[in-house]
Amino acid sequence: MAGEDRKQFQVIKEGFARATFGGALSGCSTASVGGAIKLAALEDNGGLDPAEFFTTNSRLLSMAVTPYRKFDFTQDGVLKSAVGMFEGLTLYANHRADVNDWKGLVQDCVWDDKNDPPGINAMLVIDKTVDPKLARGVEIKALRSVSVTIWFEYQRSHPDLANFYDRLGEVVDGAMVRFIVTKITQAGEVSIVWEGEDPFAKTFSAGAPDGSDGLDRFGKSQITGDEEMKLSAGVLAVLGIAAGVELTGTMIEEKVLALGARADALKADAAVGVLTLKEARERAVTLYKAGKGEKAVESFVTSVLEKADLVTARAYCLEYEGEVEKSVPLACPKCGEKLSRRSSVPEPAGGELGAGAGGKRIEDFKVA
Repeated sequence: MAGEDRKQFQVIKEGFARATFGGALSGCSTASVGGAIKLAALEDNGGLDPAEFFTTNSRLLSMAVTPYRKFDFTQDGVLKSAVGMFEGLTLYANHRADVNDWKGLVQDCVWDDKNDPPGINAMLVIDKTVDPKLARGVEIKALRSVSVTIWFEYQRSHPDLANFYDRLGEVVDGAMVRFIVTKITQAGEVSIVWEGEDPFAKTFSAGAPDGSDGLDRFGKSQITGDEEMKLSAGVLAVLGIAAGVELTGTMIEEKVLALGARADALKADAAVGVLTLKEARERAVTLYKAGKGEKAVESFVTSVLEKADLVTARAYCLEYEGEVEKSVPLACPKCGEKLSRRSSVPEPAGGELGAGAGGKRIEDFKVA
């Protein structure tokens, strides 16, 4: 799914949501559907040339659990009953559903139960006159993933589980924590994307060169995709991904984007922290030099005080404040009265201004 489209899952109300789902992994196992574009309506509209269109068969949505957000489409009849909703949908790229950005349409939607997992297959019809680059990318398999937007009803697998969202994918009481899709109410659009969530939702050949359906004798797709992704335990820990979880590009992308968003949110706090540390170090240096006088050692300043962390710098400040009080006591330059170092002036007793203010009282400043 497109990196700039972050609104891929929206809970409209508890039990009802809108989301996009699409393909991401290699090894899709899907059967071909029709291979000829239906031009009857088009011919009535000006007799368009079939050569202007590129068609390819594709898996739209699979009867499986999506690998990252853990939406479960395996309930009997949920996907199969939605096949007709995808027929004739407009085809876009990256879910930019703008009337000026259409790329084609979807035809021949069928239920494929001959492969594992079962799912909805369809033929994508891409107008080469509208977007020849996209059509060429799909034709040479530079672009091979498909994503759909749907509205659906769902239930939580563990309704009373605390921190449900944070525990998606965990096994609790013998069952995976997941969203169980119970009904698809509407299909919005289909898009060609870089990578999606359904690991089986990919484009595949309308027919292999030998006339077969594009599957080998073991029922596996002949189309190869990305190599298996492997990350070190340290990287997985930083990304917040549990060891052993099947990785996808979408999963990693969303984790990295989440880390980036968190880093942006912390920038302001980090700036305050840097300034606070700088001020603490500078105060420690000032107090040290004031207390030590000619005995101050410059190398101690540069190698210790100017490199101290915040806790250490503040500790030095407290230590040297005591030394300064002893060696350089603060006194009134006129009368010699000993003073204390404060950052505020105490309020006179009774709330009145004393003799230091010329003997005036608060009442003297009231307007009649």
